[in-house]
Amino acid sequence: MGLQQKSNTNQLSSAMLEVTQAMAANLSIDEVLPLILNHLIEITEATLIRLVLTRPTETITFAAGLTNEHIAQADLAILDYGLQQNNAVHIKDFSQFESLNSLTQQLKLITIIPLTLHHPEQKAIIWLGFSQEVSLSDDKITALNVLSLQAIIAINQDYSQLLAEIQREHHLALLANDVEPIVIVDKRYHIQVLNPAAISLFNLDHDNALGKHFDQVIPDEQLSKMIKAGYDAPHDVEFTANNGMTFSPHVSPVLSSDGDLRGWLLVLRDVTRFKNLSENMSNFLHTVSHDIRSPMTAAKGYVDMLRMIGDVNERQEQFINKILASINDMTNLVEKVLDAGRLDPEMDVYEIRRETTDPSAIIQKVVSTLSNAAEQKKIALTYEVSPQVPIMNIDELMTERALMNLVENAIKYTPEGGKVHVAARIEDDMLVMSVSDNGYGISPEDQKRLFERGERVRRKEHKGIRGSGLGLFIVRNVARKHGGFASVESEVGRGSTFSISIPLVGENLVGGGHSSTSSR
Repeated sequence: MGLQQKSNTNQLSSAMLEVTQAMAANLSIDEVLPLILNHLIEITEATLIRLVLTRPTETITFAAGLTNEHIAQADLAILDYGLQQNNAVHIKDFSQFESLNSLTQQLKLITIIPLTLHHPEQKAIIWLGFSQEVSLSDDKITALNVLSLQAIIAINQDYSQLLAEIQREHHLALLANDVEPIVIVDKRYHIQVLNPAAISLFNLDHDNALGKHFDQVIPDEQLSKMIKAGYDAPHDVEFTANNGMTFSPHVSPVLSSDGDLRGWLLVLRDVTRFKNLSENMSNFLHTVSHDIRSPMTAAKGYVDMLRMIGDVNERQEQFINKILASINDMTNLVEKVLDAGRLDPEMDVYEIRRETTDPSAIIQKVVSTLSNAAEQKKIALTYEVSPQVPIMNIDELMTERALMNLVENAIKYTPEGGKVHVAARIEDDMLVMSVSDNGYGISPEDQKRLFERGERVRRKEHKGIRGSGLGLFIVRNVARKHGGFASVESEVGRGSTFSISIPLVGENLVGGGHSSTSSR
């Protein structure tokens, strides 16, 4: 290796080290790129060297060596030409470029190196001017290629940081305008972002809170457990702030553009008004039900007394029975409206009352209560309980009402002379109470929304059958209150089987929870 070549190699090594250190120190391109150009002009012995960078909102030029107005005016023409090239290009004959004619007295050779950048909206070249024709040696070309690559890295890093800052400012602007309190923590649960709503709610000093652990800033055990649970954070938690407001906290991951976990986002959704509306609705339903029940009970009593004050003829008896049937229908409707309101998950006002309950006894009671209705339609109403069915810790009243709704429906929608069978068994660690019939059946399309509030199947066979569309809605929500589900299997013309499935775990088991207690 000759002395000159060794000198160039040392220059390149020194230049690379200095540029790498500058980039590691996170210096801006305003400091890194001039450093690269100064090293290049020294190694290549060029008269001038310029880097032209265009971005959507600006064009930036960095220069070393000779510079004047004519040279600066040539930048864009050289940029346009260089971007059309795939590799470095050397120009000796300037006559083909009208915009370069003014450089002929100063330069004899121009070398253009197009820079391939990560973001296509950025475009850049490096161009060198020589006052005499030269042939760059291999080591100088190597230096040019290596330092050009470092320039590309520096430009890409700078633009990525710029985009990230713009995005961050955009997000912060959105957070600042969001009325819901928002807290963002990193993977170690140190606070990174607090929006004004969160600062106000928790009465925080913004600058003092940033960077501190969540528990230091917001000493609430419930919220701390939620944010540390991460992906497993529950979705049915209520948080009551010191000011009396009620919030529904939600935790979601903060991910990088590559999908890596960066931290967690806690959003507190204000449900104070909704909760107040729910409580008002609950009170309203209770008041209305009492005001309706009382006159209905009185009306039933007066109708019953008609038979006691004298003989009634056959036609009068028919009217009395119709009145009693209407009173019973109205009473049942009131009960279902109340049950539907209490059990509606959007209202969330019903407190499940668990007690030691024998599912077999519930089934026997329901079958006994509805046996007369079945006999009137000549329907065979039967039941069977597996000996494996255990005593459970469930809401006996609501479970009974749910099963009552299923058996009532089965009797209603089964033609005279049909069959209805009630069963209880253990299947897949669940108590399954089912009601099967050989009635009209339900199409797959109608099954999709069968358990929604107010949904009823409309068929000509159902003409004259009364219903509120609330029974199956109640059934589903009773099952859900116990951590289970309701389901249906049906085929048109062959009948249906409706099931309530309650898991044999936790509070549903005797000993797994406290009997005669309330829980949401």
